[in-house]
Amino acid sequence: MKNTMWFSSSDVTRKLNISLRQLYYWELKGIVQPRMISMGSREFKRYSNRDFETLRQIKDFLDQGYTLTSAVQRVQADA
Repeated sequence: MKNTMWFSSSDVTRKLNISLRQLYYWELKGIVQPRMISMGSREFKRYSNRDFETLRQIKDFLDQGYTLTSAVQRVQADA
């Protein structure tokens, strides 16, 4: 995955103006599956460009009044 930019959870929440809880809920729903990266004895979640774009589209649809289910369906239909 050359040229892939990785985003931390805080990067994603700040750029999309969503809460960490909301991000983790979407993750739990299977909308995105972040990569786990080990740094020493700790592990961190990292989101790819594709994950970020998916989340941005979901957020845009939610802001337009769609339900989460409808937003996910629209994003998946466009993919």
